[in-house]
Amino acid sequence: MKILFRLIEAFLEMLYPRNLTCILCNNESEDELCDLCKGSIQFNIEPVCESCGRMIMKSSYMICHHCKGIRRYYDRGLSVAVYDELSKKMIFNLKYHDKRYISHTIAKYMLDFIIKIDLDIDFDVIVPVPLHQERYYQRGYNQAELIAKHLSKLSGLPMIRDLVRRKNTKPLYTLSAEERSTVLAQAFELKTPIVGNIILVDDIFTTGSTLNMCSKVLKSNGCGYILVITFAVGE
Repeated sequence: MKILFRLIEAFLEMLYPRNLTCILCNNESEDELCDLCKGSIQFNIEPVCESCGRMIMKSSYMICHHCKGIRRYYDRGLSVAVYDELSKKMIFNLKYHDKRYISHTIAKYMLDFIIKIDLDIDFDVIVPVPLHQERYYQRGYNQAELIAKHLSKLSGLPMIRDLVRRKNTKPLYTLSAEERSTVLAQAFELKTPIVGNIILVDDIFTTGSTLNMCSKVLKSNGCGYILVITFAVGE
């Protein structure tokens, strides 16, 4: 599985060469992130919390204090980096400034991290966290879907858009985890049952309420193992 992912990624890099400027500082670079910017991002390294992907102090701890006591419907959570100034800039430029090409960079780092963690799970499909139609039309795209599309191309796994958001909830960033869960109740539905193991994709992990509600719907419709993957997680 690892070898197949690497071969597909190498082929796509030859087929679709990237711009030779850093996506953060715009300086010349042989990669999408220059060495300086790449070295300034705080990437998560093991041991990490199995629920949210935050780094933890001891490998004997499976869950961080943020996630302790919270019921999660997914099986494992991973996040590539800490939510700091640079990762925030990447996410905001993708999400609010129409810099859609950043989704490729994020997907590439996600795939590298999944391979590095080596879960020994054969995944079947990739599912993006959906946007409500109204918000989709306002923004013009769903950033999670853009990331998932690139992750699909890089990994060779199909992306499925059957998970939909039927309730247009108010912005969640000012709400607590409990308030978010209340607001998100009955917000998602699955148009067609998905069989197999799923990689559920979003840009950022804050409280995990959105990802958890999506996972609850997926699990209740009979899917298998769910890996949640985000680019950044709050400290």
